Amino acid sequence: MKKKYYYLLFLPVLIVYIVNLFVDVMAIDASQYAEMSWEMFTAKSFLKVHLYGADYLDKPPLLFWLNSLSFYLFGAGNVSYKLPSLLFAILAIYSTYRFAKMYYPEQTALIAALMLATTEALFLITNDVRTDTMLMGAVIFAIWQWAEFLETTETKNLLLGSIGVGLAMLAKGPIGLIAVSAALLPHIILSKKWNRLLDIRIAFVIVIIALMLLPMCIGLYEQWGLKGLKFYFWTQSFGRITGTSEWNNNPDTLFLIHTTIWAFLPWSLFLFVGWFDIAVSLFRRKYVVREIISISGFTLVLIALMLSRYQLPHYIFVVYPLGAVIAADYFIRLEGQGMIKKILSAIQLLTLLAIIVVSCLLQYCLKGADLLSLLCLILLYASVITIVAYVNGPVKNLRNAVLYLTYKTKNILNDNKGLSPETHIFFDVVYRTLFVLSAGVMIVFGLLMGAFYFPAILKYQPGDDFGRYARQHRSSDNNYVAYFCEYGFADVFYAQQTPLFIWNADQFGELLKQKKHLIVLTSPVGIDQLNDYHVKYRIIEQRYHYQVAKLTIGFLNPATRDGLCDKLYLVEADL
Repeated sequence: MKKKYYYLLFLPVLIVYIVNLFVDVMAIDASQYAEMSWEMFTAKSFLKVHLYGADYLDKPPLLFWLNSLSFYLFGAGNVSYKLPSLLFAILAIYSTYRFAKMYYPEQTALIAALMLATTEALFLITNDVRTDTMLMGAVIFAIWQWAEFLETTETKNLLLGSIGVGLAMLAKGPIGLIAVSAALLPHIILSKKWNRLLDIRIAFVIVIIALMLLPMCIGLYEQWGLKGLKFYFWTQSFGRITGTSEWNNNPDTLFLIHTTIWAFLPWSLFLFVGWFDIAVSLFRRKYVVREIISISGFTLVLIALMLSRYQLPHYIFVVYPLGAVIAADYFIRLEGQGMIKKILSAIQLLTLLAIIVVSCLLQYCLKGADLLSLLCLILLYASVITIVAYVNGPVKNLRNAVLYLTYKTKNILNDNKGLSPETHIFFDVVYRTLFVLSAGVMIVFGLLMGAFYFPAILKYQPGDDFGRYARQHRSSDNNYVAYFCEYGFADVFYAQQTPLFIWNADQFGELLKQKKHLIVLTSPVGIDQLNDYHVKYRIIEQRYHYQVAKLTIGFLNPATRDGLCDKLYLVEADL
């Protein structure tokens, strides 16, 4: 495929990312970080991180710093919260391309960048934004720059790589330095470039990283003393392996492996087979790899994270740029591998079919017969398949699919071996179209998720809309109240005020006398209390509430969904 077509594929990817910018932030983590960013921005307390006014220790401040700057430039909202992380995602894609281009042909580099850009992981973390998006971008940027330094000894690459490590450590702690070291140190050992580490300019690395971490360390010490510094440099990362950290969710040993199966879609097949192929080749010394950085970085970081006693799916996303390089290299090499190419092509086609089926199921569960989303689902998938069929290969080769199935049936019945000429032709055509087809299907899936399915899910997170209403109708003082119910981070972020927390009818009555008018977030119990005390109120909106970050089959099933949800009300109460 011509190079210009690879570049054209980045345009629909960017469209999906832009759509994701406008989707509301999801509870719990993303909405929590949005609230904390808003709190830092309004309190102008940039060295100290707070949550609901209390000292907060768990995450470094880079996300909150950059979001505060974004709020200052564009105002607090969905786009301004997600924009800094989106820029780091774009940095990750570009850095992956530049890093791969150092060791592989440009086609491989472009495929690696596109593979990363179209993974479910990238579509997810440009929507449900956490600290890992910035960590990923900073780590692969640092790896690229320091790999350039190892090859060219240019000072600018050394300095930029140091800045990348500093950003990674400000994003999520020592894992940033660990990930970069795990990728580069084996390369330095095997290429015998120890003299690079003895370069006097390496002193600048320590100085730059120390200066970048200094403001954060000052804030940690002022808030927490030595405990804060110990937590950042040891407990947060290494403590989860040694057991000194209180965080422990008893993860399955292979949790991050089966996470990657879905998170790296639609390329997980090529990642795992390519990863295994390189490992076996290195062991047997049959294949000389172009570089060891991607395989060592991906493998060693994965092992380190698997040893942690607390794991979440997005933890492994940090090494997906390196995984994309492994997958792209294998995808190119696979073209000349005969039978294995045909087997993997068939499996990949089934994977793409499964993604389309999942889209149809989500359409049924979340949007039903909604005309716009249904038309988009049908037309977009049909367009991708049609364009790929006409541009990359003649449609008449679809006839070979029927011939193949007929031949295979006869082959099984007659116990013959070998593939027919029609089968070889069919799979050669399939493989030539496989990359664009896979990318296209995943782009459509990401667009449908961002434009239709995530907004439908977030309807069951009513704090977003309730908070907006409270902000639009707020008085000069805080008149937003959570009455006989708990408020969430999204309520605070979208209201841009913290609701007063009341569980007592008499206290509510006194507050109403004082303020005359209240906007009230409440539960069925609260409604009963308002009725019992004859409070004048009107219901603005009644909504179902569900913890949307923990989707279940029962919730996705329209027939059982409402029974799993709580009811929340937004009312206005007057004296």
